Amino acid sequence: MSQVRCPQCGGKARTEPNPYYGAGLAVHVELLHCAACGYSGYRENETESAPAATPPVARSGLRGRIAALFGR
Repeated sequence: MSQVRCPQCGGKARTEPNPYYGAGLAVHVELLHCAACGYSGYRENETESAPAATPPVARSGLRGRIAALFGR
């Protein structure tokens, strides 16, 4: 558990793991609970920087154009 600020009142809030994370549509890793105002909600996930995607290699000629057309 870590200490963060409540988005509504700015007081100290606590986080705990979301028991449903990874099951079905649960996409938030942690839940946020504020003791001061009673707010309960999801804490935003910390994003990891993904490596930049490399551009596809351009193919030349008729075979290259046909392969690019069909995604191969």
